[in-house]
Amino acid sequence: MVNLLAILLVTSSSGGSHFVFHYPKVPQRRDEIEQARRENDLDEEFGDDLLENDVITWPYGLTEDFDNWSLRSRLEEDNEDYDFNSKKQANNNTGNDEIEYNEMNKLFGFETRLLADMFCPKHKDLTKFQLSVDDLTFVGQPVFLNSNIDTKKRGIYSRGRDLRKKIDDNDNSTNLDDDEGLQEQLSDTQNEEMSKISSSVASDHSNASSTHSMQQHQYSTFFHLVFVLEPPELELCRQVDDIYNNIISKLTSALRYEQLRCGYVRKEAELMLSLRENSGISTLDELMEITLEKSSLARTIRKVYDAISNDCVAHILINDYIDLSLQIPPLVPTINFSDNDMIGHEYSHYPVIAPYHTLLLLEDPEEILKNMPLDANPTLVQLVQILTPTQRLADLCTLLDCSLAQMFRLAAHLIYWRKAKIIDVINLRNVYVVSPTADMNLLPTYIEYFKQHFPNLDLVRILDSFSTLRPQVLMVNKEIRTMYLEAITYLLRNDVVVQLHAYILVMIPQYIKKGYTQAEYEEKLRNSGDSEGHGLASSMDDTAIISPFEKASDNETEWLNNFVSNQPKETVALFKRLIKYFNGKHHVDEILFRESLKPRDLSKILKLFNKDQLLIVLC
Repeated sequence: MVNLLAILLVTSSSGGSHFVFHYPKVPQRRDEIEQARRENDLDEEFGDDLLENDVITWPYGLTEDFDNWSLRSRLEEDNEDYDFNSKKQANNNTGNDEIEYNEMNKLFGFETRLLADMFCPKHKDLTKFQLSVDDLTFVGQPVFLNSNIDTKKRGIYSRGRDLRKKIDDNDNSTNLDDDEGLQEQLSDTQNEEMSKISSSVASDHSNASSTHSMQQHQYSTFFHLVFVLEPPELELCRQVDDIYNNIISKLTSALRYEQLRCGYVRKEAELMLSLRENSGISTLDELMEITLEKSSLARTIRKVYDAISNDCVAHILINDYIDLSLQIPPLVPTINFSDNDMIGHEYSHYPVIAPYHTLLLLEDPEEILKNMPLDANPTLVQLVQILTPTQRLADLCTLLDCSLAQMFRLAAHLIYWRKAKIIDVINLRNVYVVSPTADMNLLPTYIEYFKQHFPNLDLVRILDSFSTLRPQVLMVNKEIRTMYLEAITYLLRNDVVVQLHAYILVMIPQYIKKGYTQAEYEEKLRNSGDSEGHGLASSMDDTAIISPFEKASDNETEWLNNFVSNQPKETVALFKRLIKYFNGKHHVDEILFRESLKPRDLSKILKLFNKDQLLIVLC
């Protein structure tokens, strides 16, 4: 998860930079949360009465002095006029106005006007903004706006500068500030042009509460959505990249599009600023409540923050026009990662989808369909409607009349948006065990669910049976097999159990692996007393995994052929087809699918080896 503390909105206009909005109302840092947790633990351990009578002090002086020193070290250079006694005044109840001012205009110990200037960079080619202050990291994507109004404004100021330059050139000894006539002429020129522009755009700003507020904020030149993180030091780069690539860049692009299309960000920023300045609200609680009620952009920021903080997907509709889904994809263990050709790709940490896999929906189909957009792919809708974890993806292609490539894309879509996960087809031949990551604190909830939905099954007894590594078909009566499969589906969905796969390895004697025949090996042992001979003697009974069949040496090939030297041609042909899979990289279900075999055909080949020559690993 990303350690997200807050989301801030900063804009810049003809009136300067503005700190528009932040969510949540009072962001909590890690140390504050930890301190609150410790205080709760003390309350539970000692009781309120003891804490009221005891005094716990900071060992290096008063806590107030320490806080003031820490805050001063961060702000004294950039904010010299800040009153560092404000906290003492608040603690001594010397001024309610000061308390309200700090609540409305301070964040993370910084003045909001200082943050507004900090997050308005001048470099217009900047695409990624990242700033670390102490253990806080601010990340965003600044958006510089070029509007016709901005162009006209630049023309006004340019003409003003030209007039000043012309006056100076005509009379170098003239002091413009002392000449009231010239100063008035310059001022009149600027005011006349500004009034023309103001009147031309006044109809677009009916929500502004006053002419002064409108003139101050209407000429937006910049906006910046800033995400405030407090990640552990070792996770800083990963968390910054995750939130920038998956959330910030996509959300900012959508807001920029809406701003260019209809001025959405400018209008929402003006609305939030007018609520702050002219609504008569004096408390932060009231301001946050009315801002979230009136501003759709504020509600969007809240929804994104809540989704990221809870590691969920944020489905948002920006300005009732752009439908956007945002998330930080979870890290999923990759199957055969070392052999994955997608290493370094954005989705390289996802499992590889195969035709013999199936999908297990993580929500009810009705809930998934309800959250789909109206223009969702019809085949995707049909897939959600008919999907069961007892059918392979290859079989679903036939039912839906689509290609396997399209089925993989639909499956990947459901996996990416956390609506489904990949599993092997559920059946009673599979071997299941309790997951090492299962949360046993939820066991009472699972037991209650079983009582309501599977009254004939005892969950505790089922979990106990999983300690024996054998197929479920040997432990389930025919009468309850359908209910048992439904129960397994529920346990897989909640990560209570996992399936074990059988991987087959053929173990070849070490002396053959080294290129000796048995006679040569024994002869060397009898005639050699050097270190090589001792090494051979010590490895006489050792075995090694067989080389890939196409890369096997002549000795290895001859040793393998001895297993089928007296077998029928059909068995020899099947042996040569399957031996390439006996290297521990392909589990039994994959082998059966790839070669279109039945389990008894595979068993026929496995019986050719004895226990010392064959190793079956369950994992």
